[in-house]
Amino acid sequence: MHFAFGNIVVDSEQIIVTKHGEAIECEPRVFELLIFFCQHPLDAIPRDVLVNEVWHGRIVSDAAVNRAVGELRKLIEDEPAKPQWIKTVSKVGYRFTVKPSLIATSDNGSNNEYPDLKIKQWVQLPSIKSYWLLSFILILAIIFYFAFNGVKTVSHVKIIERQPVTSTMGSAFNPFYASATKTLYYLHRSEQLTNAQVYFQQANMTAQRLTQDNFYYTDVIVANDGSIYATRLNNLEERSCEIVVFDENSQQFRQLIDCGKNVFTPIEHDDRKNRLIYRFRNSISEPYAVYSYQIDTGRKTQLTHPTQLGNNLGDYVFALSKDSLTLAVVEYDGEGTDKLKLLDLNSNKVRANDPFINNVYGLIWQDDNQFLVSNNTGLYRFDHENLALTSVEKSDRFSRLMQDEESGYIFSERGQSTVNIFNYSKNDVPPQALTQSSGISQRAKFGNQSNIFAFVSDRNGQLSIYIKQEEQEPYALEFDDTIEYVSAMSWSANDQQLIVSMNNGLYLYSVTEKTWQQLAVSFNKIHHVAFVNKTIMFSAEINNMWNIWQLSLVDFHTKQITSKGGYSVQGNDKFVYFTKFTQPGLFQINLETQQESRVIQSLPISGWRHWQLRDDKIYYLLNKEYRVFDVNLRVEETVHNFDKKVPFSCDMSFNHQEFACDKVEVNTSNIWQFQLSQ
Repeated sequence: MHFAFGNIVVDSEQIIVTKHGEAIECEPRVFELLIFFCQHPLDAIPRDVLVNEVWHGRIVSDAAVNRAVGELRKLIEDEPAKPQWIKTVSKVGYRFTVKPSLIATSDNGSNNEYPDLKIKQWVQLPSIKSYWLLSFILILAIIFYFAFNGVKTVSHVKIIERQPVTSTMGSAFNPFYASATKTLYYLHRSEQLTNAQVYFQQANMTAQRLTQDNFYYTDVIVANDGSIYATRLNNLEERSCEIVVFDENSQQFRQLIDCGKNVFTPIEHDDRKNRLIYRFRNSISEPYAVYSYQIDTGRKTQLTHPTQLGNNLGDYVFALSKDSLTLAVVEYDGEGTDKLKLLDLNSNKVRANDPFINNVYGLIWQDDNQFLVSNNTGLYRFDHENLALTSVEKSDRFSRLMQDEESGYIFSERGQSTVNIFNYSKNDVPPQALTQSSGISQRAKFGNQSNIFAFVSDRNGQLSIYIKQEEQEPYALEFDDTIEYVSAMSWSANDQQLIVSMNNGLYLYSVTEKTWQQLAVSFNKIHHVAFVNKTIMFSAEINNMWNIWQLSLVDFHTKQITSKGGYSVQGNDKFVYFTKFTQPGLFQINLETQQESRVIQSLPISGWRHWQLRDDKIYYLLNKEYRVFDVNLRVEETVHNFDKKVPFSCDMSFNHQEFACDKVEVNTSNIWQFQLSQ
């Protein structure tokens, strides 16, 4: 069968797509998606229907569906940023806007030009609504069949008996329940103290503090023999990680092993082999791998070997099976769905590697094949044998998970954060709120001629980009697709255009026309972006290496600027300033001589988004200071000291007199317990 619409012809038999008579390459999954759209035109198709029909029920996220639709748009749309054929239906999915004509080949066959094709009259295919009606009738028939034959149906798993266990002000997180002593251990950070400490609490008793030192604790567990282990950082600036054990005599933790720098690692105790399992990486530019530490011998062993590709998080979540024979590991996949690997701890071989879900926070085994997993969209049960993912509850309020095997209670952190953007002045005037909402608003970006600014917020329940003119209320920018994340934004010289790197792509917004245009469509891994004069510079990953590229807005030609690495970028007509993902510091390239040098030594690798070029001055965050470096005079001074929490980002205004920073106003969480229905 062949479908024709506009200048597109789709040959479902030979798996060929032609545009303007020329064949275009199409991945199998994207081709199958196109066929499904052609078979179901004009219907609003939910994403879960696409998952069932195109991905055949495999576990994929909405992000994977969005990416596939984006790739399809690049192939068939003349302007992917302004799609004609595939429209986004808000909070539903997508709609194919045209009824393709059905085409049949002549007896002589066809070629890529389709010279012998004859148009047939359109035959209406069943709509999505028809399929839903048929499915509903079929489900009713099955239920009646089971009822009359004495077979019980299994109800949907849901949460029952939910209640808070802790009630302290501040943030309680990372729970561990010791069944033998019926004691809950957790970490707590108050609003006054930035360092998280270890607390414990027995049933119906007041929580007590186990530690009182200057370390920042990141996890705590109790082994079957009663030994208490924890991970901690020396501070939040240097972030040197170590694994420690509680000494009953001194009533303090003592160090067992170093666990790297910039490593926030969970730990588990393998009682069978008396060893600790944790994640480790040598530097922030490397992916996480899972290691073990033999407590009695001090031997350190690498258990997993993640894919070494570019900016890869690696193996970032793990869970030990109840019999300690298998380790479940979630591996990050920047382009698709994260993977669940099952590692046999006897042979150290991976016996399964299957699609899972993204952004996993918590993972626990419930039996040999069932997992309970949480991420930023909710709580799920995963049947590994059937590769089936079932939603237990849709919510963004689940985090780490811990289960008491005796009572069946599951423990998790539930929290609430409110972040707004505040305006700071060099004249020590108290900061004034620029945004006011109960959600998270951050990453303000001032204009170059006025105090117009853009920011990112989830104030309306989904991530959006907002623009706020002076003395006006902010308004959200309409975007045809779901915004998963925003990496960077930059204003043009006249404040009429906003360039944004989001969802691995590059998009230009016109303030006057209120329209989006996708740029550099041949790049599929774009990270940071900035206007530099009349061009756009951005970082992109090619062949596992991040470098800086330049895009002309005249002929849209791109050229490579750096060859030894580049991660975030800004610049002027003489110099390009950039960070690297593999080295600390802020670098510059002379555009005339191509000579590279390091201008700020102290900027850490993790500070790639914490700096800004404004005229001939570089403003950046370092520890609790907001600093300015004059690139001509080569002098540096402190603009502002933050006495409490350091903001996630700051941005200096065009007149160098005020700057905007995000400020955490509410950040509270407590440990809750709940049970699941059977």
